[in-house]
Amino acid sequence: MSCFIYILGMRMYSKICNTISKMSRAQITTLKLNKQELPKQPVPDLKLTAKRYLKSVEPLLNENEYCNTKRIVEEFISENGCGSSLHQKLLKRYDNTDNWMSAWWLNTAYLGYRAPVIVNSSPGTVGPPLKFNRKEDMYITAAHLIKAVCDYNDMVKSGKMKQEMIRNEPLDMQQYGMILGTHRRPAPKCDQLIHTDDAKHIIIMCNNNFFKLDVIKNSCTLNENEIGEAIKDIVSRSQTKGKPVGILTGNDRDTWAENHCLLKEKGHNEKIIKEIEQSMFILCLDKEIPKESYQDKNNASVRALQSLTGSNSDLNAGNRWHDKTVQFIISPDGFIGLEYEHSPCEGVPVAVLHDHIIKYITSKLNDARCNRVNTYPRAECLKFETNDEIDCAIKNAACVVDNLSKDIDMECFTFNEFGKNEIKKCKLSPDSFIQIAMQVTYYKLHNKPPAHYESAGLRRFQNARTECIRSTSIESVSFAKAFNDNKCRDEKQLKEMMLKAVDAHKKLVSEATLGQGVDRHLYGLKMIALTESLQLPELYKDVAYTRSTYFNLTSSQVPYKSSSFMCYGPVVPDGYGCCYNPRSDDILFACSSFNSCKETNTKEFAETLRQALCRMRNLSLV
Repeated sequence: MSCFIYILGMRMYSKICNTISKMSRAQITTLKLNKQELPKQPVPDLKLTAKRYLKSVEPLLNENEYCNTKRIVEEFISENGCGSSLHQKLLKRYDNTDNWMSAWWLNTAYLGYRAPVIVNSSPGTVGPPLKFNRKEDMYITAAHLIKAVCDYNDMVKSGKMKQEMIRNEPLDMQQYGMILGTHRRPAPKCDQLIHTDDAKHIIIMCNNNFFKLDVIKNSCTLNENEIGEAIKDIVSRSQTKGKPVGILTGNDRDTWAENHCLLKEKGHNEKIIKEIEQSMFILCLDKEIPKESYQDKNNASVRALQSLTGSNSDLNAGNRWHDKTVQFIISPDGFIGLEYEHSPCEGVPVAVLHDHIIKYITSKLNDARCNRVNTYPRAECLKFETNDEIDCAIKNAACVVDNLSKDIDMECFTFNEFGKNEIKKCKLSPDSFIQIAMQVTYYKLHNKPPAHYESAGLRRFQNARTECIRSTSIESVSFAKAFNDNKCRDEKQLKEMMLKAVDAHKKLVSEATLGQGVDRHLYGLKMIALTESLQLPELYKDVAYTRSTYFNLTSSQVPYKSSSFMCYGPVVPDGYGCCYNPRSDDILFACSSFNSCKETNTKEFAETLRQALCRMRNLSLV
C-alpha cells in the first residue's frame, strides 16, 4: 500500500533529509505484541539487485535505452563504482538499527509527504451495505461498532491477540498496536506521529460538530444501551450545521501546518485539538447521500468516494479529521466503512479490525433495539473558535477537497463469475492470476506495458513495512501482446504463455516478501547518498529508473473475510489504482483514475478487467 506516495515521496528526499525524526513505531508505543522474535529486514546482495533491476526494466525500454541502462548499472556495481561504497554504508546501518529502512520510510514516504492525504495516500474501506428501517437503527449499530472497537482494543492491549504466522514464520504484530490512539500532527516539511496507549475517549463527529465521549471508565467500557442513548443525544444536538473546521485537514500538509498554528492560537482550540489527538478513534455520523449521486455510478463506487473524501463539502467532507489513523463512518442510508491515515500501518491489520466490527454487528442483527436507560454519559461538545483568517482557510481547503472529489473517478464492482477457489483448482496463484489480468487490461487500453506496482508486506521482519513487486515482466508483456492480438488463435500456445507469465509473477512475489526486491534496496542506497550529501548516482537519473518508478498502474491485495473492499487513488496523474479482495467465490475490485486525464478511463478499465479474467479462466481450462 505504500506505493500511494512512493513516487512523490522519493522526490521529497532532498527537502526533508535534514528533518528526519528518529522516532519509530516501536518507540512511540509501550505495547510489545510480538511473542516470538523476528529477524531483521535483510539488505539484498548488490549484484542480485542489479540483475533483478535490469530484468524488471527491460520490457519498458527500447534496445538503445536498455544497452545504456545496462552500462550504467554495471558501472554502479563495479568494484570502484559508487554503488559498492553506498552498499557497504547501508550494511553498517543494518548492523546499528533494528530496521535499516523504517525510520527513513516513515518520514520520506509518509510524514514528509506534502500533498493532501485524502485520495493520494489515505485509503478508504467500504463495508457491506446495511439496512436501517428507522433512525434508532443507526444509533444502535453505531453503539455496536463502538463496543466492537473497544473490545478489540482490550484484546490488543491485554496481549491476548495471537501472533499471526506464515507457515511456521511469525509476523510482526506491532502495527496492530498503532491503529487505535494514533494521530498525525501537521508540521512544516515533515509531520509528527503521536500515539496514546491508554486512550479512554473517542471523538464523534455529526453535521461537522465535534463531541468527546468517554467510553472507558474505571477500566470498563460503557454498555451499548448507554452508548446508543449518548449517540441519539449527539444527533439531536447537531441539528445546526457546524463550521467545517475538519476540512482543513484535507488540504496540502504545509498549508494545513500553517493553519494548524492559527487554529491552536484561538481561544480553547488547542485543548480541543489535544482531545482529538489523544482519542482512541473518530466516529463520523454522516448525512445520507442524495439520489443524484448515483446517476452513473453504482452504490459501491459512490460509497468509495464517501470513504475517501466525504463526497464533497456540501455533504460530509467537513465531517472528517483526516489526521486520525482511523475514522469509522456510518450513515442513515446504510453505509458503514472507514478511512485510515497510512503512516502507522498497512492495510491488512486495518482490514482485520474492520472484519471484527462487521462480524460483531452482524451477530447483533436480531437485537431490534437497545434498552432505554435513564442515565447515560452526555458527550462534551467541542466547539472550535474561528476568525476571518481561519474562515478563509476553511473556504480554501473546501475548494481543494471539492476539486479532489470531482477529479477522482471510482469504479468499484464485485466480480461474481468465480473467486480464488476456482483459480486454485487450476493450480494457479490467485494473486498472480489477477495481476496478469490487470497487465493485459492495461495493454489493451493503452497498447503499451505499464510500470506496474504491487505492494508486498514485509511483516516477517522486525518493524518492517512493504516492498514493491514489479509486476511487469518480459513474460507478462509477451502474453499481453498475444492475448490482445486478434490474429492469435492458438489457445494452447496462449495458455502456455499465460502460465509462464503467472509463474514469473509468482517468483517476483516470493522474492519481494523475503526482502529481496529491487526498490527498497535502491531506496536505501539513494538515502545514504542524500543523507551524506554525496552526488546522486547516474542510475537514479537514468530513463530506466524514472520510467520504472512512474507507476501508472498501482495495485494491492487487501483481503477481508466480509464483503468489503479497500480503495485509493492512482499515484500519478495518468495512472490507475486497483485494490482487490479475492474471496472464495468472488473478487471485489476498486478501480480508480482521474477525470482530468483524457487518456485514462476507469469504467473501461473495470469492464476490460472483467473480460480479461473470464477469458483467462477459459484459457486455464484448455
